[in-house]
Amino acid sequence: MKTVKEKLFSCFFLPDVLCSFRKNEHFGVMSRCQKCPHYQKFLREMEEEEEELWDEVDRTRKYWRWV
Repeated sequence: MKTVKEKLFSCFFLPDVLCSFRKNEHFGVMSRCQKCPHYQKFLREMEEEEEELWDEVDRTRKYWRWV
């Protein structure tokens, strides 16, 4: 009996992680994605990045105010 090997697709949020739930390349975010630890990691990283961006904006505003 032949076994069909399923192709694993990348996680929608972390491209270096394979997702066992995605069945095709074109499928978007599923409801189970919001409970996935990879999604939680993605959210944390995005929040950190956003915080760094706004810190830089604040520093730039302070600098240009005194120039």
